[in-house]
Amino acid sequence: MNDRPVPAILDPTDCDREPIHVPGAIQPHGLLFAFTESNFQIVAVSSNLSQFVALDPDDVLGRSLADVFDAQSAATLRAALDETGATVGSLVPIRLAQIRGAEFSGSIHRHAGLTFVELEPPEHGLADAHAFFSRTSGAIKRLQAATTLESACAAAAQEVRGITGFDRVKVYRFADDFSGQVIAEDRAEGVESFLGLHFPSSDIPAQARKLYALNPLRIIPDIDYRPARLVPDINPLSGQPIDLSLSVLRSVSPIHLEYMRNIGMHGTMSISIMRGERLWGLIACHNRAPQHVGPDARQASEMVAQVLAWQIGVMEEEAVTRQTLKGKTIQRSLISDIEQLRDHRAGLARNSAALLELMGASGLCLYSREGVTTLGATPPESAIENLVNFLGRAEGAELFQTDRLSALLPEAAAYADVASGVLAVPLSRAPPRRVMLWFRPEVAQTVRWAGNPDKPVTVVDGELRLSPRQSFAAWTEQTRGRAIPWQNHEIAAAVEIRDLVTGVILRNTEKLERVNAQLARSNEELEAFAHVASHDIKEPLRHIEAFAGMLGESIRPIGDGRLHNLVGGIESSSRRLRNLIKDLAEFSQVGRRAKPLAPASLRNIAEDVVADLRQRIDEAGATVDIDALPVAHCDHNQMRQVLQNLLSNAVKYRHSDRPCHIRIFATVLPEEERRGDARTLSTRICVSDNGIGFDPKYAEQIFEPFQRLHGPDAYEGSGIGLAICRKIVQRHGGSVGVETSPGLGSTFWFTLGTPLENKTLAPERPQS
Repeated sequence: MNDRPVPAILDPTDCDREPIHVPGAIQPHGLLFAFTESNFQIVAVSSNLSQFVALDPDDVLGRSLADVFDAQSAATLRAALDETGATVGSLVPIRLAQIRGAEFSGSIHRHAGLTFVELEPPEHGLADAHAFFSRTSGAIKRLQAATTLESACAAAAQEVRGITGFDRVKVYRFADDFSGQVIAEDRAEGVESFLGLHFPSSDIPAQARKLYALNPLRIIPDIDYRPARLVPDINPLSGQPIDLSLSVLRSVSPIHLEYMRNIGMHGTMSISIMRGERLWGLIACHNRAPQHVGPDARQASEMVAQVLAWQIGVMEEEAVTRQTLKGKTIQRSLISDIEQLRDHRAGLARNSAALLELMGASGLCLYSREGVTTLGATPPESAIENLVNFLGRAEGAELFQTDRLSALLPEAAAYADVASGVLAVPLSRAPPRRVMLWFRPEVAQTVRWAGNPDKPVTVVDGELRLSPRQSFAAWTEQTRGRAIPWQNHEIAAAVEIRDLVTGVILRNTEKLERVNAQLARSNEELEAFAHVASHDIKEPLRHIEAFAGMLGESIRPIGDGRLHNLVGGIESSSRRLRNLIKDLAEFSQVGRRAKPLAPASLRNIAEDVVADLRQRIDEAGATVDIDALPVAHCDHNQMRQVLQNLLSNAVKYRHSDRPCHIRIFATVLPEEERRGDARTLSTRICVSDNGIGFDPKYAEQIFEPFQRLHGPDAYEGSGIGLAICRKIVQRHGGSVGVETSPGLGSTFWFTLGTPLENKTLAPERPQS
């Protein structure tokens, strides 16, 4: 008794590792010879040689082709080997040297350093050849006349069945996961239909699919055959078992033979449908009784499969061409709208319906740190954020696509109804991350399998073993969380749209950079001009003021009031001009005199400003209250200038009917209004007064240079102080504003970023 424990887990990929390419034997309905072309010496032969001729393997091993085949056959073989294409198989008539009149159909191919000749008895006489050719030619013409994929596959199944006589011929198409579906079928009466049924990928494991791609045809005339082994089964060039990947006679896996018995078939043939180097599908033929198909009929069936593959390619290319033309039209419209609207997001929104239809998508999202734009049906913004972070962890992916997002990101099951399918193409490779995402909803469907797709596990000699399904009755499965897969031409269209949008963004960025550079140069030139002009004007202004003073002294004894008023006007205008020049110079030097930002107590700065303006505050009878203010990263001198300008204005524009009261305080902005990173708070610094106020419609205008709401004689000033405040605050990354009401007062404010760790406001400076 075997006490070895039965393993609890069986690797379902065991079938994928079965060495079916080196079975060491062939099917017995033909013969196989292997030889080396260096000396045309036979190195291996099938053990069933004596069933066809009165020779044993030992009689031919080590002998040359000229000794085994008649002279004409040997010459034909050598000539065929010199022709292009002989490496993949060519049919030639062959006779053995010791057998007169017995002609075989010989198929030759090269593989792994050896040359193989496979012999089968011919099926047709010369009298049948013309009718057979006519039949094949007609089949190809009927197949070429098909206009849809369904009709082309149905025609192929019908024609192959007519050529070969099998009971059932089906066209089997592979999915992306290598499961398959029968999409066309032609069958005899009484044979079970497999049309529409799905088959799991394990039915045709990976190494079998590889052989189908290498060798387009496989035939098993009788599944109950007894294999004829190779003598010897060693490639003398490599010392390894002989590789029969390209052999037509190759013996097949016992698991496959059991599979065929379970579906009640005893003869079978499969022909590959290739799209380039990709295995698109199979034409699978089944017969209830053993069925041998000769080389001519097999070649005709291969030709039908090749024409079908060509038809499929034409149809796919036509569909892609139509889609491409449609995409180009939409792209032209998109470019036009983006240029017209000057906003790529607005252009996408205007063309959203056409874009979603083009991609077969239900939703589109443009994601960036600056904002999220969604079109159609998309997941919530928080889910999109998590999805983008998940995609960011996928290394080396130029793009990402799936039709089952929840299988990769379990939390996506919550929004499978809008985003089971995701196609993501990056708009940038470096942070900040920008991504274009297309979404497809789940398509709940019932899949009809040919039997339970999970292979049953049986115990044989105490071991778990996989075996093929025994029942192929339709077995239904409900699938959810899966979208329609993305096609190659749809992925290409998404990349083209990505490139178009990226190109627009880059062009706009370059244009903006050029404009900013020009503005920067203009600002520098204007600042330099203002600085030079203010400096140059001061000298003649001093002369004017001096002459006016001298003139005033000269006319004072005369007592002429009119002349005295004229001189007074000159002096007043000179003072106003001097203040204007001073303010203009300060405005031009805001950037030039800037210092690095450093922590500074706004409370201490405010106290210094009040001390500087004490005389004016006292003359106005004003009171100034300073609340607790925070520490901020700022330019100390520039922040002092801001508070000084705001406090001076509050004193200047006091109300004549009530005492002037001014308050300086700070508030923390609510989270939705904050800007910057998570390590800072946005704090609003306010200077509030109970002065004359003004109409709120001028709240933006007053921060422009030289903007005044009163005449120059009503209040002193150049109208440039608030413009200086805005320029300084903007340099600090903040903004300025005012809340005002005529006759009641104003609250001027500006924002600064303050460190999160300094939530508590700065302590007051100790009194000296």
